[in-house]
Amino acid sequence: MGIPMNPGIGGSGMRPHKDPALVAHIKPLQVNVIEEVLAAVMEEILRQDILAREGKFGGTHVLPGGPDDARLRVLVEEVGEVARELNEMDQGNSRERPTGKLLDELIQTAACSVSWAAAHIEEENGYRP
Repeated sequence: MGIPMNPGIGGSGMRPHKDPALVAHIKPLQVNVIEEVLAAVMEEILRQDILAREGKFGGTHVLPGGPDDARLRVLVEEVGEVARELNEMDQGNSRERPTGKLLDELIQTAACSVSWAAAHIEEENGYRP
């Protein structure tokens, strides 16, 4: 089964900007950087899977038929950690390099989202009850 995509620019569901001249200066993301981020997300998913199987946390992203409300709470908690890190950076309290902890939290947030989406695909394919 393929992943359904929304119609729009390149299947992304995005609509063109009303005035393309206002955004024409924005450089596209570099493919190699996107690949590095996606590799980090995959590594985080595998790390979370190991921790879940060790009983370190609920592992809601791998629960068979996991309830979406539980998965949403995990995702929102991760988004909250991103917000907290932004606040720490704004107040000068972050002990990490400026983007270090923020990047870690963004990767964890992405891992939760990807795991949730993958679990739904697995459920549709009959892998998960």
